[in-house]
Amino acid sequence: MTPHIRQRLTVCLSIAIIVASCTWIYFHQFKAAKYNIGLHQRVGEVLAEQTARVVGKSGSVVTIAMPTREWPELETEMQAFKATLQKLGKFDLREYSVDPKDQPKYGVGSGLSGRRYVRTLNKNLKADVLVSFLGAPDLSEEEVKELGTGKKPKLIALSRSTDNLPELFHNQLIEVAVVSRFTFPSPAPDPPKTPQDWFIQRFQVVTAADVKAMLAP
Repeated sequence: MTPHIRQRLTVCLSIAIIVASCTWIYFHQFKAAKYNIGLHQRVGEVLAEQTARVVGKSGSVVTIAMPTREWPELETEMQAFKATLQKLGKFDLREYSVDPKDQPKYGVGSGLSGRRYVRTLNKNLKADVLVSFLGAPDLSEEEVKELGTGKKPKLIALSRSTDNLPELFHNQLIEVAVVSRFTFPSPAPDPPKTPQDWFIQRFQVVTAADVKAMLAP
């Protein structure tokens, strides 16, 4: 084998190694899920369980979310929500998708404006419950008045923050929220071993009874 051929083989082998390495990195680092799938499945399951607790074994449910292409964790949560809801009863499920229009405020557990929520509710007055995957709305006084005191769908929300919750609970405009954990230490074992452990470590379910805890420093 001449030195020239040996050199060409070495170059080809090096290129092959580089290509193989890049392929491995793509499939194992970039394309692989970069989030805790079990945790987000459990979030969806808990939202479904709370929905069934509020509505019963049957009813009309409307989800408020957004396209999930850029949010695989949202896709996981919604799939788990729908699958669990089907196991818990007979529900008429409809999906309302919000166009985020590249606004950074939108994300899993955040972004739902008061105006958007009022419009969505008014279009779904016959629903039993609205389930927001985009947070709890920040309602102005005018929007609260617009909602009125008559019969309307109940609200369950997945929220990153507790900021809007005390006022919503005070005005009896929300039934329950699944919120990023704000009381510590977490009762979950350390390290977490199951999806439920991860859920307890990262989230908590709050109702009107928890308003004082939310307002505490």
